[in-house]
Amino acid sequence: MNMLKLNPLYLTLLIGLGLVTMIGCDGSSGTGGTDTANDYNLSGILVEDWNRFATRAHVVFTRNDTLADSGLVWIGDQTLTFGPAGHRLSVEPSGTFPEGTYGLVVADLPDFTDSVTISIADTFSLAVSDPPSRLNPGGDVVKLDWTESGGTEAYAFAAVPRHLAYTGVGYSAWAGISEGTIPLSAFRWSNGIALDTGWYYVFAYACVGSPDSAASTDILPVPLPGDQPENIDREHLVGRVGAVVVAGRDSVHVSLQ
Repeated sequence: MNMLKLNPLYLTLLIGLGLVTMIGCDGSSGTGGTDTANDYNLSGILVEDWNRFATRAHVVFTRNDTLADSGLVWIGDQTLTFGPAGHRLSVEPSGTFPEGTYGLVVADLPDFTDSVTISIADTFSLAVSDPPSRLNPGGDVVKLDWTESGGTEAYAFAAVPRHLAYTGVGYSAWAGISEGTIPLSAFRWSNGIALDTGWYYVFAYACVGSPDSAASTDILPVPLPGDQPENIDREHLVGRVGAVVVAGRDSVHVSLQ
């Protein structure tokens, strides 16, 4: 049986409504007290960011394509707070969720509750391998190397002008191995020609599951490069969810020459 740690306040509420049994041993969904089969969608991301020394999550839980504003969401023993963009979590320190597997529970009381698992990879480190001086005259390609992260299913890497990190812009790409090459275009304006000089932060991500790219926009330094396939397919619940560990950043300085 997958044992989930629930917030005691909401656990009491669930027990009082006779809904705890709806969180099955296999994580299967349940409906109760209604003849209407609502369709639910779950998309989200859990982020352990060693640059912000914080853990953040953004989960979009919808009922019939509308935000479930009365819905409840937990990850492990942490309760997410609802807002205009969905359910969010921000706690310190970075290691709030160490490497392992956690229960993610969604509930739309009194009609629906479900649980899925979310796994998070181990910590790892990143370094710019070329240019070794971290000085990049002319905005040439930059090569990155990072240590392997246990439990990782996919890696991604990113670059962004340092004053624009966590604003939803920048370059990112998937990587199947523990190295990546940032192309010339990452250091140029949108016309692809004019050089955008200055200091850039570079990052590497260790991903597990299918973390949602849209939900990553303001909690990753640079959004994920795109979505992996959906990994939730239940009778009343579909979607994608996953976790990302962000290694400590490195830097590179781009100049005209």
